[in-house]
Amino acid sequence: MRGIKRLLRSLIDRIETPFQRAFGARGNPFAQLGALGWFFFWIVAASGVYLYAFCDTGVTRAYQSVEALTHSQWWAGGVLRSLHRYASDALVVIMVVHMTREFAYDRLRGVRWFAWITGLILVPFIYACGVTGYWMVWDRLAQYVAQTTTEWLDALPIFAEPLTRNFLDNAHLSGRFFTLMAFLHIATPLLLLLTMWIHIQRHSEARVNPSRELAAATFAMLLVLSLLRPALSQPPADLATVPAALPLDWFYLPAYPLIDLYGGRAV
Repeated sequence: MRGIKRLLRSLIDRIETPFQRAFGARGNPFAQLGALGWFFFWIVAASGVYLYAFCDTGVTRAYQSVEALTHSQWWAGGVLRSLHRYASDALVVIMVVHMTREFAYDRLRGVRWFAWITGLILVPFIYACGVTGYWMVWDRLAQYVAQTTTEWLDALPIFAEPLTRNFLDNAHLSGRFFTLMAFLHIATPLLLLLTMWIHIQRHSEARVNPSRELAAATFAMLLVLSLLRPALSQPPADLATVPAALPLDWFYLPAYPLIDLYGGRAV
């Protein structure tokens, strides 16, 4: 384990040094990983509030409302949807890099154990936020995520009846499902925010805001990406068919192909 940590430290130093020389302390993202995580969270939260105002929770209206938001007001809703998506992906990247850096420098024991444990608790909250967000779009990818997630949960001896029954056909699905998803997609980020606040309580000088230069450059990067490659829906979900091929979001859905291959219990 010590050898792995030494190797990681060597790699991190080789990556950080050029950034430090090029951008200085105020522009070096590796020196502000935690603050960048907070910054991406606030972008996701602010854009999510706007998107929620236009989203419907009906079985057929859910997809239509997202499409109308994306195309009818692309200058606002479409851009904010893309910002919402890419900032969420960036949050996962920052989380992994931040955890790897803390692990490499052995900041997980002594006075730092509290931050390490609460940081680990953040991981499932972040993924729960992303997965429930995909369900609300209710396109082909959302259908796949919903069916695979319920198969995964059915592998655990928790529920009296299989959850997959809700996705046997279109007749079994009701608007209450999307109302539940909307509630979870709002409640989970609130729990995430609470845990993030707890996470920094033992830090004497916790940084929750990146430098203005880094924040502006990062936001500009996300905005340009949103304009050049907007986030779009796939065709609407149809429980009577099985999608043959799907482009996945590998930031939030890396475990789903493994569930298909090895089953929910093994994963």
